[in-house]
Amino acid sequence: MLCRSCSLNHESILKRDWVRAGTHITAVGADAPGKRELESAPVASADRLFADLASQCLDHGELTSPFAEGLIEAGRVTELGDVLLDPASGRIRDSDITITDLTSLAAQDIAMIRIVLEAHAARI
Repeated sequence: MLCRSCSLNHESILKRDWVRAGTHITAVGADAPGKRELESAPVASADRLFADLASQCLDHGELTSPFAEGLIEAGRVTELGDVLLDPASGRIRDSDITITDLTSLAAQDIAMIRIVLEAHAARI
């Protein structure tokens, strides 16, 4: 359902039945209270959950609803920085369903923009 007063989507658009083994989902943009793109079911049933900042994503990201519903625990969420330090903490099997929730951190945004600009400059 679209909230007329705030133009936010309060109804998920990705259903659990659509997610197959080996799928990776990167959720970007559901960063306001009540706004969501994923049903709680695919988040709860994912093999691995990742976030740019776990506390932020549990508060106002895609992980918020399943966390509030008691379907996931904070300890299930691995931050991307930890994966960079220890790649073994990332995807374990090719069949794993993984979800990354990005609610935006300024330092990561700046790094991504730099990479995009450098790639664009290399193509010119």
